[in-house]
Amino acid sequence: MRPRIRDLLSGAWRGRGSVAESGGLNAFIASERNSSSTPTMEHADLLIFALVTFFIAMNLFFLWRARCGHLPYVRPIPGVTAMEEAVGRATEMGRPIVFAMGTSDIRDIITHATMSILGYIARLAARMQTQLITMVVKPDVYPLAQSIVHDAYRSEGMEDDFNAEEQVRFLSDQTIVYAMAVARTIEENDAGCAFIFGRCDFTSLLMTEPGAQRGVLQIAGDPNLGQIPFFVCSCDFTIIGEEFYAASAYVSADPSARGTLVSQDLVKGVLALLIVIGVLLCLSVPLAHALGWDGLVDRLQSAVRPLLKYGT
Repeated sequence: MRPRIRDLLSGAWRGRGSVAESGGLNAFIASERNSSSTPTMEHADLLIFALVTFFIAMNLFFLWRARCGHLPYVRPIPGVTAMEEAVGRATEMGRPIVFAMGTSDIRDIITHATMSILGYIARLAARMQTQLITMVVKPDVYPLAQSIVHDAYRSEGMEDDFNAEEQVRFLSDQTIVYAMAVARTIEENDAGCAFIFGRCDFTSLLMTEPGAQRGVLQIAGDPNLGQIPFFVCSCDFTIIGEEFYAASAYVSADPSARGTLVSQDLVKGVLALLIVIGVLLCLSVPLAHALGWDGLVDRLQSAVRPLLKYGT
């Protein structure tokens, strides 16, 4: 009777050789991890050197191409393509644009990604001569947001229309008070569209529900998945997870941001391929032994052994 694949992989079926007799794949992995009685320092080997060299080369190559004007193709994200439509809709209605930032401070990479999106929305607002209200919850982010909006108006030749006190507002660093202030601003100013971008907490629904009830076109984005269900229920478009950083690079005025985005996707693809290869090699050891391919077992063990230290 042929042994079942499940028994082969779990080590329940016993055959010839050390791998099957010692308990299958789990025992082999444990023996490899505990083969040395004294702990030793792990140094980078040829595989790590090759991967790091490849990743650096990919980043430099796509940065060079982007700066030369060869922008790589990035799949359009519905929430990003709807931004210009939302600003145009607010312009036609003669209503202001509300942009609410998240709770992350200036040291957080999420804040800097949000700034790229804020700069894009500010350029659209300046180009269409639509009032923009930017709301900030962190005091250290306020001057940066003010500078981003000012630079956007200057780049569009509308610097005289920039009003720092009216267009960039800081009301409170308490999240509940800030969320209620955002909701109140959307209601009182009868906003044409609203953007909520950045790290949000349990107050996310407080900011978006009034706009949803009034029919305001709302676009939200958060790289953390905790508040995404509330954004999906109350917003017209939601940018989810990794799409947040992709949207930041997509709308950025710096072409190197898009080049970096493509190189990072290639790196993720290579790492995913290595994971799949490692899993297949580990699963092939007991299967090859059960079929009596002892020579192949030794080769597979030699291939799996250097990969085990990266999976611990």
